[in-house]
Amino acid sequence: MPNLHLSDEGSEWAKNPLSPTRCDHMSDSAAAGFELPPVGRVLSILSEDPREPLHWLAMVQHELGVRVSVFSRLSPQRLGQHLRLDRIEFKWLSESIDPHSLSPSLERIHHAISTRIATEGGIVWLDGVEFLIHRQGFDAFLAFTRSLADELTGTDWSLMLPFSPLSLDGTAVAQLRREASPFEIQVAPRPAVSAESDAPAPVPLTGAEETGAEETEIEVEVEAEVSLPVGGGLTMLTSIASAALSPAVLMRRRTQWQEMGFDVAQLDHALTLDDEGRYAIYRAVEKRVRRAIECERRLRMIEMRGYMVEAVKMRFRILQLTGLTAIENRLDELLAGEV
Repeated sequence: MPNLHLSDEGSEWAKNPLSPTRCDHMSDSAAAGFELPPVGRVLSILSEDPREPLHWLAMVQHELGVRVSVFSRLSPQRLGQHLRLDRIEFKWLSESIDPHSLSPSLERIHHAISTRIATEGGIVWLDGVEFLIHRQGFDAFLAFTRSLADELTGTDWSLMLPFSPLSLDGTAVAQLRREASPFEIQVAPRPAVSAESDAPAPVPLTGAEETGAEETEIEVEVEAEVSLPVGGGLTMLTSIASAALSPAVLMRRRTQWQEMGFDVAQLDHALTLDDEGRYAIYRAVEKRVRRAIECERRLRMIEMRGYMVEAVKMRFRILQLTGLTAIENRLDELLAGEV
């Protein structure tokens, strides 16, 4: 049974065993604009955007110095894009041969978490909920959650389970919410882009696009909040609110996705519908695009393992936004080393 490792650079807590626990930061959380989760409990974070929970965790660790132990399906390279690995404890849930890897079995994860929460206090972060359920079954994962909930009682630790409610059926989501109460995160606003920044200035709305100052302000915010490029010309764009989705805004988003290579012809029909119908189609397409972009991230991982031909075939289907479930399942197999 591998123990929970610190990052290669060493942990601040290992160097200073007397560093304050998260309890010492509770009074600072309000001033920093964050609400820390209650201790001694298992909590869920429901989010359709996988970046938001990690952004919240990074800000809490940075602003409040809360101890963080992360168990993630993200490789150290990808996790390092969101969190300072030299300031946290982390494990990569993978069968890969790596100093930070931990076999993604519920038994091994349970043992590692139980060992960690025996002392001190902080946040244990376990992502990959959907993967673990797919791999070992929902009933087993529910029993795993209940067991950890019992062990957390009386400790200064919180166990956070981020997942997308769209990834499970309604009954499963309801059961998981009963065992892990939903915790609503408050993501701090991103810093405003200065006038001297290299970022492109928002394109002013003209003609038919001039729909009022309120929509223009929302539109600028949408364009400013994009994530770092994923690779292959793909970028995870911020979701557009229903109130901001005018035909002009939808046309611009359609063009952005088309320039990435996605087949989003379905949006042409949405342009002819009323506000409710237009937004429903946009959201359906956006969900497929987000899944496709996440698949692209993982495709580069299997390419590194030599699956070049299969990656090319998958990439074509990804851009067509078809067969995503089959592709996700196949990627799970390849990355878990089951084939």
